[in-house]
Formats: sequence, C-alpha cells, structure tokens
Amino acid sequence: VVPPPPPPPPLPVEEEGEEEVTKYTHAPPSLIEARKEITIYSLQNAKQRLERERRRRAGAAQRVSHRTSNNKRARTTYEEQASKELDDLDDQCLLLYKSIRSMALEGSQYGDARPLSAVCTSGNIVATGGWSGTIQLWDGKKDTLDVLGRKGMAHEDRIMGMDMMKCRGDEDHMVATASIDLSAKLWHVRRNEDVLMEEDDDDDDNDDDTTTITNTTKNTNTPYTISEAHHLKGHKARLCSVAFHPMKQHVVTTSFDHTWRLWDVETGSQLLLQDGHVKETYGVGMHPDGSLCSTTDFGGVVQVWDLRSGKSACHFLGHAKRVISSEFSPNGFQLATAGDDGTIKIWDLRRRKQFASIPAHTKLITQLRFAQGSGDASEFTGNGQQNGEFLVSSSFDGTVKTWSTRDWKMLSTLRGHEGKVMGVDVLGSSGESSGGGGGVRIVTSGYDKTLKLWK
Repeated sequence: VVPPPPPPPPLPVEEEGEEEVTKYTHAPPSLIEARKEITIYSLQNAKQRLERERRRRAGAAQRVSHRTSNNKRARTTYEEQASKELDDLDDQCLLLYKSIRSMALEGSQYGDARPLSAVCTSGNIVATGGWSGTIQLWDGKKDTLDVLGRKGMAHEDRIMGMDMMKCRGDEDHMVATASIDLSAKLWHVRRNEDVLMEEDDDDDDNDDDTTTITNTTKNTNTPYTISEAHHLKGHKARLCSVAFHPMKQHVVTTSFDHTWRLWDVETGSQLLLQDGHVKETYGVGMHPDGSLCSTTDFGGVVQVWDLRSGKSACHFLGHAKRVISSEFSPNGFQLATAGDDGTIKIWDLRRRKQFASIPAHTKLITQLRFAQGSGDASEFTGNGQQNGEFLVSSSFDGTVKTWSTRDWKMLSTLRGHEGKVMGVDVLGSSGESSGGGGGVRIVTSGYDKTLKLWK
C-alpha cells in the first residue's frame, strides 16, 4: 500500500495590522538646497517666458481683430509694439527658411582615427568626442574648422555623449563627456595665456623681436587647454548621454543601469540617483526654464521629471522602438523625441499628449537639436533662433534634415557623410553672412570619422 502524500505546508499568515507602505528616500541637505536654487531660477525664467508669450499672443489677437473688425479703433502703444514684434519675427523667419533651403557643405575635417560619436557647440567653438576617447575643439567661425584644442585618451573607452556650456568668463568653457567606461567627466576649457599674450603684442604693434620670439616659442600647443575638473563615478553600467542644467551648476547623466543621476558641477558630487525606467536609459533633455528634465529608454518610454520636487511630472508612450534623443523646444511648451523607429514625435507639455508625428528618416535617429538663442525679443539678432524656429535631426540613413517648427514641414536635406551621421548641433548666425536674415551654421559628426560644417 502506497502511503498518501504529505499535506502541503500551511500558507504564512499575515500579521494583523501589517500594511504595505510606500517608502521614500530622505533627500540629503545638498539636494534640498539644489532644489531650492532650481526652483528660484526656474520661476524667474518661466515668468519672463510666459510674459513674452502673452505679449505675442495679445499682438496676434489684436492683429486679427484689427483686420476683420469694422471698428478700427486706435491701438495702444503696447499693442503696436507686440504687433511689430510679431511682424519682425515673421519677416525674419521667412528669410531664415529661405537661407536654410539653400544650405550647402562649407567645410569638412577628419576628426579622429575612429568614428566621431558626439558633437556639441558653445558660441563659435565646436567640441567632438569619438570612439578613441579623444576630445577635440574646433573653430566654428572658419570653414576650415581649425583645431583649437585636443585631449587624447580623455576616457578609457568610447565617448557616447557630450555637452558644453560657456562659463562666466569670456574665454572659459566647460565640457561634459559620458563614456561606456562607466564614468562621466567634467573638463575645463581655458584659453592659453601665451596665446593671449601674443594677440596683445600683435594688437599693440609691439616691435620687440625678442618678446615675439619668446611668446611664439612658448605657444607650441593649441589655443585652448583642456584639463580634467571632476571624474563622476557611480553608474553601474555604460553611460549614454549627458546634459548641463541651464543654471550651469548641475549636470545630468543617463546609463544602461536604468537610472539617471544629478551631479554638482562645482564639487563633482552626486546629488540624486533616480530610477523609474525598466529598460536602459539613454536620452536626456533640459527644459529652458530649468524646471523639468526628460529621459528616454529602450522600452519606448519618455519620462518627464520635475527637478524641483523630484517627482515624475508625466510620461509619454507612442514610439514603437527605442527612444534615443529628447529635446525641449525653446518655447517651453513642447518636447521632441526620436529613436529607432525613424519618427520624430512632438509632445504637448500642457495637454500632456502627442501633438505631431513626423516620419522623418528611414533608419535610427541619433540626435535632435532645436535652434537656440537668447529668448529675448529685444535682443533679436535677425536669425530667428531665439524662438526655436527650426529643428535639426541626424540619422543612420546618412542624412541630416531641418524642419520648420511652425508647420513641422521639412526645409532641407543635407547629404555628405559616407554612412551614419552620429550627431548634430546648431552653431547659429555667422557675422559674415549676407542677407537680412543672417546665416545659420550646422555641424555634424559621422561614422566616417569626419566633422562637417553646413552653411
């Protein structure tokens, strides 16, 4: 006779009064202080941006009513200024789009022995990073793209993302790089004193041959020096993207460890480790006000975070594959994302839903960049960039495309790279350009190891 099987063990009985409690991590004092500073900074920027938007909308409404209404009352000084501002924006935008439609390749340089995977700009300086781990600086004012600085073996492995900002000094910049060696780095970019001395001698028409020879001998390096400021360690997997906060005191990195982190630029210390993605985190974008941060992942999810509270403001679903890039519009109301499905999606941050979907490229989109500028209409420079009048995209299909942000139609297609285009950025208006609308310069980096300038 076979004995019966033993009874199953009894299920554990939950203790009475035990409840599931949501747990939060206490923010360190440094993070609390950073959030206070970000809140003050973002509120001031938001106030200026919204006042500018109200002024333009009031001018647009008055312009329409003045054209359609039979009551031709006299407009106030405020309405006249707002209407004139809109007319100037429209006229300059037409000139800008005409210039973009005629863009052509102006300069090309071999940047590295391996593919150039990242490119960014600050003023007229272009910075590139490649698979060899090398950082290089280029002169964006010249079609020859002269080398301004170089840092070999900045990372032990490939550089995947980089960003650059201008510091308080006229000549100083800071570069942030993210690599697959599990770390990010911050770099000081300073003008060499020997170069400044030589320029001063030339300006003063100094005829002292001894001084000129001495300065020339000392100036054996490039005009700019790149030195390491901080080594940001903490991620458990390869890094993908990096972006400076508009306040210039913080930097954000994303990684394959499903997290993004906030770092202090001055000390190099980690302020925040934020999870929330279930797939590898890749793209990152900063709101122009400094209040929001967007991150994307390989699951097709776009998260928008409130840096003032640390909470998730909203998330967007719509991409069919990995989302590689995200970029906030300078108007502050829209977010552009792109990735492996070849489409660019525009999200309305106020209604929290998709505004437009653009079938942009036939392959993966590597980078998105809005035209940036001062954002102040009183400082309108004639190139329309402070209003984010166009968007640039680069892709593995070997093309770079520009898009009108007024109707999201394509303005031009730039072909010149032999293979994948890894990155793109906008330099802006060149002083030597002809025409009232100024000239726009775009820089691209490619798998063909070249840096190209379009104008």
